[in-house]
Parts: sequence; C-alpha cells; structure tokens
Amino acid sequence: MNKRCKIIIAVVFILALAVAGIFYYNKAQEDKMGPVSFESFKRIEADGKVFMENKDIGLKFEVPEGWEVENLVWSAISMASQDFEAFTDESPLPKKGCLININPEIQVQGSDYDLDYTYNKQIIDDKNALAARNVGNEKCEIIEISGIKSVRDSLFIDSNLNNQGDYIDISIPYNNVVYRFETYIFGENKDSCLEDFNQFLKTISIKKK
Repeated sequence: MNKRCKIIIAVVFILALAVAGIFYYNKAQEDKMGPVSFESFKRIEADGKVFMENKDIGLKFEVPEGWEVENLVWSAISMASQDFEAFTDESPLPKKGCLININPEIQVQGSDYDLDYTYNKQIIDDKNALAARNVGNEKCEIIEISGIKSVRDSLFIDSNLNNQGDYIDISIPYNNVVYRFETYIFGENKDSCLEDFNQFLKTISIKKK
C-alpha cells in the first residue's frame, strides 16, 4: 500500500469518526429535549426573598412576595397570589387574584422537536413576520428580557362575556431553549396583576453563553 492510499484511508476514517460524533451528539441533545420539569428547579431563599433556579438551562427568577409556587397540570411552574381563585376548575383564567406560568422547553433548532424555536427567532428577525402576528385581537412586539430579544404576544379573549381579558405570552428563544412566561389578565384584579407581571419580568435572569 503506497503512502497516498494510507493518507486517503486515514482521512476517510477521521471523517467517519467526525460524522459519527456529530450523530451521537445530536442524538444526545435530542434525548434531552422537551418541557423542563418542576423537579429540576431549586427553591432559594435569600435576603427575605424567594427565588426559583434551574442551572441546567441557566434560568433564575424571583417569586413575587407572598405568592405560592405550585406544579399545576397546565404548567411546569405556576405562581399564584394568595387570593387567586380560578374562574372555573378546568381553566387557569383568574376570577380574582393573579397567576403566572413558567413553561421552558428545550428545543434544538432545526431538529424534529423544533416546535416554535425557529418560528420565534423569525418573528424577532423579520419585520414582516412580526407584522403578520398583529391581526385582530392579537398584538405582538419585540422586547428585551435579561438583555435578550423576546417575543411579547398579547391576545384579547372575549369569548366569555362574563370574564374577558388578555392572555400574555413572553417567548425567549435562546441557546436551544424557549423560555416561556405566561399570565392571564382576567377577573377582579386586572390592573394589579399586569403590574405584578411586569415587575416579575424584571427579575428574570438568563445566563449568557
């Protein structure tokens, strides 16, 4: 076997190893994808404040004072004011009090589980895509959370004449995670709940990579 053949075989072998490495890396990443669990968060108390932290996805936020932290069926983490009362047992819409849901999801861009990571990135980067979301009762805008561009979507829901209000969703596509924060501005305490949600957003910290 001449020297040239040996070099070609070595190069092919190295390329095969690289391809296999990329395949198994992507497979390992895909195995981690999906909603982040309540159990993966750690409760931290410091200086009279309560924080929830998930180091795996680099997320930390402050729990509003006096609010309860729960794992409800519709959310990884739900934070509710002490006076929270749902409009119905099947719905998170408040009759009174306030509710904030936290639903982070690991989504590798371009993978089979890229549910809305690329879509949210497109809304941030493309003015036409953003404009297309502003139709009817929906208002969409780009804001910054923890120094990262984010999609703020507000939908006015008027289907129930007895309890109308806004559903607000903040989606932050960053580092193959969609950090999602939701609230429902319904019921008796709309103004104070909106103020609490806006204050909460200021406490969010996402670790930069």
